Amino acid sequence: MAANLLLTEHEPLTAPPHTQYLQSCSSPGFRDLMQAKKRIVGPLLVVSLGFFFCLTLLAGFARPLMSTKLVGALNIGFFLILLAYLVCWAAAVLYVRAANNIFDRKVNAMVGAKHARSNQS
Repeated sequence: MAANLLLTEHEPLTAPPHTQYLQSCSSPGFRDLMQAKKRIVGPLLVVSLGFFFCLTLLAGFARPLMSTKLVGALNIGFFLILLAYLVCWAAAVLYVRAANNIFDRKVNAMVGAKHARSNQS
């Protein structure tokens, strides 16, 4: 049984949703989008998780180092915690910029190609 969903105001969706999903996932544009996301998200994830993992190890096993004073009452432990907030914000900002500049362009190109194909038939 075909679903009767609307993609836009003018274009009814008549193929089963899972068929359209599989067709979309196998398209070159979708594969290119996923590769771009992996290139951006992979390093961000590795850096963020690596930083937090190292911070946890330092907090647990290097207490004398973490309690070393830097300036006034600020020690290395507190400095690294502040740095953790900056790492989170930096990763979020970099991802949003990539999403706005790279991912959205690729998605818009895929949608435009889909509409061009549907207008030809």
